[in-house]
Amino acid sequence: MIKKEHSRKIVSYLAGLSDETYDVFMEFAIIKEYPKGKILIEHGKKNEFVFFLISGSAKSYNYKDSKQICLWFAFESDCIATIRSLDDLISQETVELLEDSELIQIKLGDLMTLSNQFTSISSLMLQLLKEHILFLEYKLNGLQFMTSEERYDKLIRDFPEVLQRVSLTDIASYLGLSRETLSRIRRKTTK
Repeated sequence: MIKKEHSRKIVSYLAGLSDETYDVFMEFAIIKEYPKGKILIEHGKKNEFVFFLISGSAKSYNYKDSKQICLWFAFESDCIATIRSLDDLISQETVELLEDSELIQIKLGDLMTLSNQFTSISSLMLQLLKEHILFLEYKLNGLQFMTSEERYDKLIRDFPEVLQRVSLTDIASYLGLSRETLSRIRRKTTK
């Protein structure tokens, strides 16, 4: 298990905090290890935590016609939360760990209290929201303006680790493709 003082070097969101603010933040946070398959956020329930991924990976998904649809993936240094959970609403997605993982876990209420006391933590919250908006724009532009091949190429360029750490079924689902279509695209691009 990583020591609290070293988590700051791994989780880039925390790097901008002063020593004092980081120490206060870590008084409220705990470092947890969870196994692959652990559900961090469950569809239909409120979530009381925000997570920062030290090691491991996760996926977010929902169901359509009893088929799992992947919404996003998270890797080292990423924040794991949902917009609805940040607003204390019932989650419309499930977040599950894809690998054994180590995370910083903090209660949302504590994070909100700290953001009222420390402008750097308030800035961190703003950064999280900004990155979520940019991700939504990224995803929307991909779906609206790119072919299947272009979406796959962009995913691999932007997140090269995805092929080694995420199943092809989940990648296909994320891209809005069938597994067979993804296999055809992969065969084409590896020639």
